[in-house]
Amino acid sequence: MKSIEVADRYAQAVYELGKEEGILDVLQSDLREVNELIDTNDEFFPFLIHPLVPNQEKRALLEEVFEDSLSREAMNFLKLLVGKDREDYIPLIYKRVKKMRADQDEIVEVEVAYPPNFDREEVVNRVEKNLRNILDREVWFTEVTEDEELIGGVRLKIGERVIDGSVQGRLEGLRQFVLGG
Repeated sequence: MKSIEVADRYAQAVYELGKEEGILDVLQSDLREVNELIDTNDEFFPFLIHPLVPNQEKRALLEEVFEDSLSREAMNFLKLLVGKDREDYIPLIYKRVKKMRADQDEIVEVEVAYPPNFDREEVVNRVEKNLRNILDREVWFTEVTEDEELIGGVRLKIGERVIDGSVQGRLEGLRQFVLGG
């Protein structure tokens, strides 16, 4: 079982390095890229964490896959994790860095679902503007999706809270109000 404390130590190191060197955006983006490959490629992560694969081969794989896309600091960090047999912590470290950044920099992460035939950019811009005004914090969109079931309005997920501003959600709220008395 992975330890959050171990992941937090590495995440804190990445966060502090990024802040000190002015490359926090780059490091977070690099870790996101690695995490996306882990999520989408069924062979990459099992190979990377397999105990019988020598660390030298794991480092060679990282260099081959990411040599042109990751910063030197991110690549060195991944090689460090391999050398310490902590490569299985990569997804958790990424999540912890994201959380630290959101907490430290007062960032709100938002998921947005909007109906078809709405302009994606307009929806994102309006939601961002409204949330910044209400929350007085920076807004990051983690997911913006078109939802075929929506006929109007938007549905937001901020942290664990869902705000259903869709027509369907408003009608359901009205139904509950009328039935509840």
